[in-house]
Amino acid sequence: MIKKIALSLLIIAFSVASSANAQTFRILDKNGNPIKSAVVLINKAALVGAHGVQDDVVIDQVDKQFVPKVSSIQQGSTVVFPNSDNIRHHVYSFSEAKPFELKLYSDQERPKVTFDKPGVVTLGCNIHDGMIGYVVINDALQGFVTDASGHVSIDINNAVSEQSQAITLRVWHPWMGDNLDAAELIELRLPTQESDIMLDVAPPAQEKEEKSRLEKRFNRLGA
Repeated sequence: MIKKIALSLLIIAFSVASSANAQTFRILDKNGNPIKSAVVLINKAALVGAHGVQDDVVIDQVDKQFVPKVSSIQQGSTVVFPNSDNIRHHVYSFSEAKPFELKLYSDQERPKVTFDKPGVVTLGCNIHDGMIGYVVINDALQGFVTDASGHVSIDINNAVSEQSQAITLRVWHPWMGDNLDAAELIELRLPTQESDIMLDVAPPAQEKEEKSRLEKRFNRLGA
């Protein structure tokens, strides 16, 4: 019986793998540098094993940062916001897709929020201004987030790719603002094992720190 079950699982796994065409993409900015935490959106009908509603997606708080900084979930999914810091946080969002507030709480609590409208939700902390995170909520599309080297791998249904020989991707990054309409549309010919996608975006210019009164007085910064 055990052998039969194992054989059945192997057949199922082989069937899924044979129907999928794993495509790896690398997302670059206009200077040719890899972009971490870009969201690559694709129609769910083109995927093998597309995600439905997800329960208990985790966005933690570590060293006064949201981890991960960018998340992609399906509409109706629930996110848990644990606090792994030894200080309290006050998580909130004013975004139209999901305004909410989680007042000061510690690492003993794990509040949850259900995201029931598509769009981009910008997260903040009322106590720590440097804490910024993003949740991309999808409906007909599914999003994949690039890793630290700008790469993302997507299992595309062979039947779909063979019929059209092209796929359309929408690529979004926080540098584009908090509206998915700003995402760039990319059409790619298939098949391809790896493809670089260059976006017309670049990191925002670093803001100069305000000079102290003493620096201004003695003109130490040459201004």
